[in-house]
This record gives sequence, structure tokens and C-alpha cells, in this order.
Amino acid sequence: MIMLIAATLLYIIVIAICLLVIIKGHRLNFIERKIKNAVVKNNTSVDKKISEKDYHQAYEIIDDLAVVLECDNDMVKYNGVKSVFKRVEAFRDQKQDSVQKQDSLCDITNKLPSEKKASLWVVK
Repeated sequence: MIMLIAATLLYIIVIAICLLVIIKGHRLNFIERKIKNAVVKNNTSVDKKISEKDYHQAYEIIDDLAVVLECDNDMVKYNGVKSVFKRVEAFRDQKQDSVQKQDSLCDITNKLPSEKKASLWVVK
């Protein structure tokens, strides 16, 4: 009886791992895509257009990281990676702040009534 329970649990774990691999996987075949679409209802991974300025800024950060990692001195690598990491954090925070501002502006415009009466009076 204990062996039956252990075997059942093992099969459940194997099926869970297979589903996880399918959900997180790339280059899925037709059957795997059907399983993934059945399991995952919300597809939030939408490719967004990024501006040229942001693209070049991110490219510059990665290019600087490559230059730092080519150095022979370990302390230079350590300090360089730390500075690149700070730049990446600043870039990410900047992008998150701009997205949050856009979301808040959309919320504000949705809350404003379309037929608002004038609150200012013309005095002659």
C-alpha cells in the first residue's frame, strides 16, 4: 500500500514537472502549445515597442559590461560590474516610473467626465 502511494506521488510530481517545462518552454510543437494555452489563460507577454533612445541606452550599458568583463584585473571587473548594475537599476527604475506615470495619466483621463461644465465665469 505504501509503495502504491509513493508511486502515485512520483507520477504526480513527474506530470507537474512536465507541465511546468511546457509552460515555461520555447519552440513548442502543436500539442505542447495546445496544452500551454489550456493551462495558461492570460498571455501577458506582449512585445512592446521601445524608443530608439531607450534601445541605444540599454545597448550602451551592455557594451560597457562587455568591455569591463574583457579586463584581466579582477578588481576592475568587480567595480565595473557594480557600476553597470547600478546603471541597470537606474534604467529599470526610470522605465518603471514612466510606465506608472502613463498608467496614472490614463486613469485620470478616464475619470474625468466628458461633459464638464465650465467652472470659470467671464467678468466684464
